[in-house]
Amino acid sequence: MESDVRYHWHFSLGAEGRGAVGPGMGCVRGVLARLPDGDGAAGDGGADGAGRRREDVLLVACELLANACDHTPGPTGLDVDLDGGRLTVAVTDAAVTRPVPRPWNPGQPHGHGLHVVERVSAEWGVSPFPGGKTVWAALPAP
Repeated sequence: MESDVRYHWHFSLGAEGRGAVGPGMGCVRGVLARLPDGDGAAGDGGADGAGRRREDVLLVACELLANACDHTPGPTGLDVDLDGGRLTVAVTDAAVTRPVPRPWNPGQPHGHGLHVVERVSAEWGVSPFPGGKTVWAALPAP
């Protein structure tokens, strides 16, 4: 993919609670469907590296959305940015508390979301602002 390719998508999420995960994931899938494959054509990326990177983007987006639904009043916005070889997914909510990964406990069925985000993403972070925050993760672009 060319290094000077830049796109930005913003989606307002009106649903509260866990109801925002489905619509948010639909938005991310729509963005991924518009991205060109390695041959320059839009598509699903197949089973090659681009396909695996698309799956990583979906996994990270789902974790960020689910965390916002589980630990805040719900996400208010979703942004996807493509800047050359980097794709960033960002979920905004109206809670000022910063997410902190729980201690790793593979025997627990929940509480692994930020560990997954950390392992799959090139980097992730939190950008606070008055009245809320944005949790973002950057990955290699599909």
